[in-house]
Amino acid sequence: MKPLRIVLHWLSISFVIFIVSADNPCDSEEGRLSCGQCIKQNPNCAWCSDPHSTVGSRCQQRSFFTDATCNANYIYAPVTEMKISPQTLPIESRQGDKIIQLEPQQVVLRMKAGETLTVPFKYLHKSMPGRPPLTDFQIQTSAWEKTGAQLEFMINCNGAEIKGNKCSGISEGQVIEWKIKVTLNQCMNSGDIAISIGVIGYQSVSAIFITPLCGCDCEKLQRQEKNSVLCHQHGNLICGQCVCDATRGGSKCECPLASYGVKTAAELEDKCREQPGAQVCNGKGVCRCGQCECDRKIATVGGKFCQCDHDSCPRGANGKLCSGNGVCDCGTCKCEDGYSKEDCSCKSDDAQCIESGQKKPTPAEEKTTEVPQTTTRAETTAQVTETEQPATEEAKESEQETETTQPAAESVTETSQATEMDDGDSENPPTHEPGNLTEEVTQTEQPSEGEEEKEQSSTESTATEEGEAASSAEPGAQTTAASYNSIPVISLINSIIAISLYRFIIN
Repeated sequence: MKPLRIVLHWLSISFVIFIVSADNPCDSEEGRLSCGQCIKQNPNCAWCSDPHSTVGSRCQQRSFFTDATCNANYIYAPVTEMKISPQTLPIESRQGDKIIQLEPQQVVLRMKAGETLTVPFKYLHKSMPGRPPLTDFQIQTSAWEKTGAQLEFMINCNGAEIKGNKCSGISEGQVIEWKIKVTLNQCMNSGDIAISIGVIGYQSVSAIFITPLCGCDCEKLQRQEKNSVLCHQHGNLICGQCVCDATRGGSKCECPLASYGVKTAAELEDKCREQPGAQVCNGKGVCRCGQCECDRKIATVGGKFCQCDHDSCPRGANGKLCSGNGVCDCGTCKCEDGYSKEDCSCKSDDAQCIESGQKKPTPAEEKTTEVPQTTTRAETTAQVTETEQPATEEAKESEQETETTQPAAESVTETSQATEMDDGDSENPPTHEPGNLTEEVTQTEQPSEGEEEKEQSSTESTATEEGEAASSAEPGAQTTAASYNSIPVISLINSIIAISLYRFIIN
């Protein structure tokens, strides 16, 4: 059962790690590399730039960080937002000699990769002077397909919302409301994105400016600390994290790679992985020069790769791990000196404990179990007696002869008794039958109470059979009684021999 428990324990840990990884997309290998990579992982990701933070990964969900793990002033979690320029003029207002037909005129979006914002617009339909009136409304834009952004248009066309950039059947002076759904699919590392928005037939355009939140201000060169003391002067401090020289590794560049037999910092970090591709220290510790230091806040975590749960050992009858007489080491109790058993509940010098880990029965328990043992011994002796019976061949042949001639003898005996009863001689005791003699001997010399009950039951059965035989016997059978006078004596001898042999075997 122990190997099975270990396998189940490993499966449970793997399952928990899988669930945690699925629920926390920020704590990935890419996210740990830099602040810029972190916020690209998910809109909810934040970066801790506190150089004194002891958190295992600086890239976490915003809600993960507390005052104990990262100073709030060092948490970089850019927020997606939309700002409409305060200089926006409403439709139908005038700007010089022109009437404003499209609003807003300028929108600024700050977005993380994967997020979507919806920008509302209004358009006042007016025909241009000197041109035929337009009955169609159609949106036009500058090229945006290669910017990393995606646009989707929705128009309230005559009371019905439709997808697309065109609405037909509009009239002069009609106000059309429409929306643009803006999604930032990826960061293109090309700075801000500018997209022009206009309507066919209207000369002025609006602008959407998108600022991709794909980097961090702390990554700019002017904010980096070269050869930082916090990095043992073997790396640059960028966003609170040391970026080490090629010959150094570790979170503070404290590990010379040559001293640990590796060539890159990545190889040194791999020493803290239980298997290729696994999380560093199973996500429950930090890697220090190729060795895991498990999270001290999780007292039950340990092992070379922080893979062990020190709360999974068996508990004793007192409810304590390893009965309080040992320590839990990766699911196995390491007992203190003088204690043994899987849960360390057995004292090594305790007579109550045996090698198998079971306890010896107490004297009271021995008395309780003694009766079943006696019964078993009697049954075994009876089996031995049956196997020894061929040694008394002569007794066996006599018993067979008795069984063959018994019905006639029983008839003669019962008839004689009936005659004596008729003569009124009721004071004389009846002649003992072979079964009765055997019963008397058995009652005086039986070895056990259980054997007595069996013998009495057998005697009663014999008496019943003799009574039935006597009731059906012929009166003329009395003439043959003389030839069977020796039968009771032989039966008595056979019984005595059997009982003596039984007592000899018992002793």
